[in-house]
Amino acid sequence: MLQMLNYIAPEGHLTENIDENRDQIAGLETALKNLIKLIKAVQYYPPGHPTLRESLHETARAILVLIPGKSEFVCAVRKDGFYLGEKPVGHKNAIVKKLAPYLFARRINHLMFLPGLDTNDLQAFARCLTMEANELQRMGGIHELLVKSRVSTIWVNMIEPAQYLELKRQIEQQKEKIAAEKQQVIEEAHAGGGEPPPETFNEDERSLEKVLRELQVETVDQRFRYLLQELIPHVHLNLTTTARPLILETLNFLADSAEDDTGSLARREHCLHALSELASEDILDYLVSILCSKDSWDALREAVVKTLVSLNGKVVVWRLMDHLAEESDGQVRKSLTEVLIRQGTTAMPVLLEYIQDGRWFVVRNAVAILGEIRREEATEALKNALQHRDGRVRRETIRALTKIGGNNAIGILLRTVSGDDPEMRQQALLSLGAMKVTAAVPTLVKLVVNMPNTPKTLNTKKEALKALGEIGSSDATADLIEILHKRTFWRRRLTDEVRASTAQALAAIGDNAAIAALKQALDDKNEAVSRIAGRALNQLRRND
Repeated sequence: MLQMLNYIAPEGHLTENIDENRDQIAGLETALKNLIKLIKAVQYYPPGHPTLRESLHETARAILVLIPGKSEFVCAVRKDGFYLGEKPVGHKNAIVKKLAPYLFARRINHLMFLPGLDTNDLQAFARCLTMEANELQRMGGIHELLVKSRVSTIWVNMIEPAQYLELKRQIEQQKEKIAAEKQQVIEEAHAGGGEPPPETFNEDERSLEKVLRELQVETVDQRFRYLLQELIPHVHLNLTTTARPLILETLNFLADSAEDDTGSLARREHCLHALSELASEDILDYLVSILCSKDSWDALREAVVKTLVSLNGKVVVWRLMDHLAEESDGQVRKSLTEVLIRQGTTAMPVLLEYIQDGRWFVVRNAVAILGEIRREEATEALKNALQHRDGRVRRETIRALTKIGGNNAIGILLRTVSGDDPEMRQQALLSLGAMKVTAAVPTLVKLVVNMPNTPKTLNTKKEALKALGEIGSSDATADLIEILHKRTFWRRRLTDEVRASTAQALAAIGDNAAIAALKQALDDKNEAVSRIAGRALNQLRRND
């Protein structure tokens, strides 16, 4: 230990290390000052502006000076400033000191620059830094946004070398593929005697609007495909408040082109593929935030709904259901529900998963949307929802089964009528009547005949009779006539109320046997029965 303490490095070696460290600290401070200028330039100047281009190249040169002979250059970002190892950088420079908390608020704790730093990557990175911190997090964080924007020579925060090298390899493969396709387009244009406009491939001057305008007039499928690939990262980088109309125009153009029968099949497939790539959480959250924003709600609502419908897939349904569960505004909930319904069968697998959710209101939302989609495949899952502990879910399930219809739904409703839950029985009776299910007649008649006359059962019997009248089947006439004429000594008042409801059901059926029974009931000893029979006959005459 004493020997280690007494060891002194050779004077030349020590001086060299100190000088190198001092140069790196000074070089990093210069690079950070250039980065601040670049962030401002990206905010104020359009793509391709000479001032912006100059700032890009100055910043890139300052950073590349730090990298020679190294695999990467890394500096730490803390709330109180930048650090190279444990050495503070630019701590006396007020502007650089302000940049550190600015980056830290955007959850950046390390900056990593790789050899071959690309000015397009640098511009994309600077554009990301112009976004508000909460906006960045809503889009998945800056690391996620850089990956989606195909930035491969700048990384934030520390990740395993194998991980970032693999990501870098994948992104560069994508870039090489696009470059190869671009070259192919150029060669094909030359071979055909033409030449692509130089601005089409000038990366420094590209912007979302420029790429979109070129897409809107492009006639060559191969070039159209290349432009689509170029468009995707631009969309991710422009998810800002001011760019809302342009983002919606872009996504709706892709949706319309994907459905345009006058276009080529290849073009439609390219647009569908682009839409599937753009169906990511950051874009979905961005679109939903527009729906939640009252200042633009009326003007942009329809465009947002149309866009969300075009971005179909499981991830879309998951994000929309999550937002629906958290949203309290009725208008926004209505819009989200509309989008989910218009997703159709695509939404069903995810909705069936949400039926198992522990929150009753989430289950109710899923059940209601399944009812509006009206696919018979959902009835088995809805049968299970009838056992939910919350009555609001059970009531919504009855409504959903009514909308879906079909033999399976009818069978579930009939079993519910025969079940022990009086509230669900009443709901099922209303549904069977509304659906005019002839097959329900025997069950409903049996319910009226076999259920004892008590104050608790009176409403159920009345609902069953009302349902028989709404169904309007003559199959019930004979049984109803028998109930109409049946008088009892015990609980006569309850029996007469059932007989009066039976008269109304016969009037609704209105066949010859029912009319004859109602004429006979005009002389009934019970005033309510005779009065209802008279009203029913008068109504039938007016209808005739």
